[in-house]
Amino acid sequence: MKERAGILGRIDDAFNPIVVKELRQAVQGKFVATVLIVLLVIQITAIGLIIINSDDISTRFDSGRNAFMILQSIMLAICLLFVPAYTAFRLGSERSDTNVDLLFITTIKPRAIIGGKIFAALMITVLIFSACMPFMVFTYWLRGIDLPSIFVMLAFSFLVVAAAVHLATFIASIGANRVFKILLGVAALCILFPVFVSTLTFSFSLLMTGVGSRLNSWTFWGPALATVLILLTMIGLLFFMSVALITPISANRALAVRAYVMTAWLVGGVTGGVISYVNTDNTAVIVWSILSASVFFLGFFVAVSEREGLGSRVLRKIPRTTPLRLPAFFLFSGGASGVAWCCLMCVLTLIWVRLWKMSAGRGDSHLRDAMVWVGGLGLYGFCYSMTAVFLRTTLLAKWLSAKFTGLVALFLLAVGSIVPYLIGYLIFFGSPANSERTAISLLSNPFALDVDSGFRSVFLMFAGGWALIIALLNLGWFHRAIAGFRPPEAKEPVEVFSEAR
Repeated sequence: MKERAGILGRIDDAFNPIVVKELRQAVQGKFVATVLIVLLVIQITAIGLIIINSDDISTRFDSGRNAFMILQSIMLAICLLFVPAYTAFRLGSERSDTNVDLLFITTIKPRAIIGGKIFAALMITVLIFSACMPFMVFTYWLRGIDLPSIFVMLAFSFLVVAAAVHLATFIASIGANRVFKILLGVAALCILFPVFVSTLTFSFSLLMTGVGSRLNSWTFWGPALATVLILLTMIGLLFFMSVALITPISANRALAVRAYVMTAWLVGGVTGGVISYVNTDNTAVIVWSILSASVFFLGFFVAVSEREGLGSRVLRKIPRTTPLRLPAFFLFSGGASGVAWCCLMCVLTLIWVRLWKMSAGRGDSHLRDAMVWVGGLGLYGFCYSMTAVFLRTTLLAKWLSAKFTGLVALFLLAVGSIVPYLIGYLIFFGSPANSERTAISLLSNPFALDVDSGFRSVFLMFAGGWALIIALLNLGWFHRAIAGFRPPEAKEPVEVFSEAR
């Protein structure tokens, strides 16, 4: 009996205390219980109205599918609105300025805090799904849908909700004032609405094509595994970024994030290459390369928002030998280190696609397009981020701290993408369409690389020249970062002599 109690005690000690706290408060609180009761009432009312108002329900063969789509939209709307908001509100209140000390002095690791919050949110999601599942399975008896299709749609909806929870957790982890967090919350709602519509549209298209009848073929499992892999990679990235945001600034917060991204990049590249080789099609490699370039493009804006000087705790971990210090520079916190890492990953991605294109029978126009996107996004991301660094260090040094450099870069990106095109439109208003004028007005827009394939070289030359000029202007910024990236000098040990008297 004592041995059993000892095993249970060790299991209880190993369990994440954040999960226990969050689930206990969720179960004891009235908010979650009220949402579940309201959801059950809505589900019962919806299925009842569907049966009562459908006079031809006994003769139609799509009643079950239509009823399932209605119930799924209700469940998905509540999950995408309630669960992420509930999780973000609880974490945001603990991340506020009044409670931030409690978050940093606790002995619980940041990874356990974020993992506990997310696990509790996913358990609430499972509770909501379990309450809705009987009504959704009931639609099978109304005909037009099969049980495998129902469970596939539920699994896909759960992954979408899990991604939304991680996005809300990431936003709540950002250390900012209340007004900025409200703006971020509004932006998240603007993102979740098209996600909601896209999920329902995708689910309806799968049901129309009879997804349940294709579970024994690669035509289903191939795209399904690719979609799951992309979603899980995004979820993992949001998780590690959330952990980095609540990690004390005195630690090397960038190490875990960059290590994860490099691992996901390598696994995705190998997986995409294998899939493309087996299917004799380059789509998987192209999708991987463009998604990777998009991540590194955003990484430039995040990197320039990092601090410029490293604390003594981080400096002590820098290798003392020069051969080890060079690769370590890319994995340590700091604006220059982050920019250098993003440049390195863009170059490696471009080399990977180039080598794949040079392989036997793999050279086609789509791979060339992918190389243009990888190179273009890398150049434009470097240009806008480093232009923001130059403006902050020269003109805005007294009014703006380093953590707002990314916002300046995003503002420059918005201005550079919209204003030149508007000016060109006003100047040439009323004249016949001219592809050359259109391309010139879009030179500063990185998302217009595909507007005209004949002007891609002009876009890349413009971005390359801009990158060279802005790199020269920021040489001092890079030099200070590289010169400061060295461990503190070891102090000579103090010898104490005792004199025999």
